[in-house]
Amino acid sequence: MFLDFEGIENARDLGGLTRPDGGRIKEGVLLRTGHLGRATDGDIACLKDMGLGLIVDMRDNRERERHPDRSVPGAKNIHIPPVPDLEVYIPIKSQNPKEVRAVFHEFYRLLSLHPLAIDAYGAFFRELLAGSGKPVLWHCTQGKDRTGVGGMLLMSALGFEREAVVEEYMRTNLFAQKQLADMAQKGATEKELALMGEVFPVFQGNARYYFDCVEMEYGSIENYLELALNVGPDEVEKLEGIYLE
Repeated sequence: MFLDFEGIENARDLGGLTRPDGGRIKEGVLLRTGHLGRATDGDIACLKDMGLGLIVDMRDNRERERHPDRSVPGAKNIHIPPVPDLEVYIPIKSQNPKEVRAVFHEFYRLLSLHPLAIDAYGAFFRELLAGSGKPVLWHCTQGKDRTGVGGMLLMSALGFEREAVVEEYMRTNLFAQKQLADMAQKGATEKELALMGEVFPVFQGNARYYFDCVEMEYGSIENYLELALNVGPDEVEKLEGIYLE
């Protein structure tokens, strides 16, 4: 479910998503968004009223300096970057849309198997497991790739089927369509729109490639969660107790 904030982009609540067995994510406790640097006073007040307890910032230091998160009273903000320097790992120097798509595709292999990314997503789960049920918000810059992987891993740990996991990940494109429409309205050229049409959206192929990389190395997403991220059966049971109803 998209959240109607004024200055926080691509904001979604995973609450209400339901497994085939009826297990349902509690509403208002698992939030995924873009950065909070442009959050309005009204947005901050809304997050405070929701009882937000934790913000996980997945951006690198350069991104954080460019748009520092606004603080939310009562919420701890921690920095857990899956990559230390985004411009090194996504070197978008080409103006060729196909080359840009290939760069993002390879980024998902890095997010699945690079030791720094594994450490970061393991730390993300440790924070989730330490929660008392207060709402958690995680974000990167646009809330699509690093944030999207966090969402896919969390939904997988909570027992959601792959199709449901990918379907939620793809909801970013409802926001991306608006971004591209705004660009077009402001006079962007066809070349500019074609290029950003590879940057703003997410692609099902990248999500499936992420899982393919994980399963090729670990055999299954369950093995990856347990062996790489230290999220085994006991941790899964605890996550379900905190975030499902």
